[in-house]
Amino acid sequence: MKYRLWMLPAVAMGCGLSTGAMANDGTLSYAELDGLLGKAEQYGFSRYEKLDVDRDDNVLEVEGWRNDGWELDVSMQLDDASLTRESQRRSSVPDWSLTGDQLRQALSLAQARGMQRFDELEVDSNGHVEIEGYDANQRDLDLDLRRDALTATGETR
Repeated sequence: MKYRLWMLPAVAMGCGLSTGAMANDGTLSYAELDGLLGKAEQYGFSRYEKLDVDRDDNVLEVEGWRNDGWELDVSMQLDDASLTRESQRRSSVPDWSLTGDQLRQALSLAQARGMQRFDELEVDSNGHVEIEGYDANQRDLDLDLRRDALTATGETR
């Protein structure tokens, strides 16, 4: 009997920890993501290849290009958007990358289709855009789009 009574505090603490872990689920709300994207644009990003939330390191990884052709790969703190890692190399901007407007349009489409929490976005050289996240019930939601279906005005064809 004593053994079971000693276990109650440990079980109660464990339940509290799991609730906190669910709140910090490795995703971002769209408001949080929008703020970080604003900082990425201030840093110089004009075209995008990948966005990836890494909650283990508490960063958003952003890969893309500046207008002058430099390829950028940075990690930004989720709390204050400060850079924790940065690399640049001379490159040319590929046609298949997403403009800032196309990126925001793709994210808006995902949100309109029920995505409440953002995890990852990636575009490949064939123009395939994949967005991963979760709906309001914490179910996985994967959205596949074509880059050429996105326009600069925020409309889909």
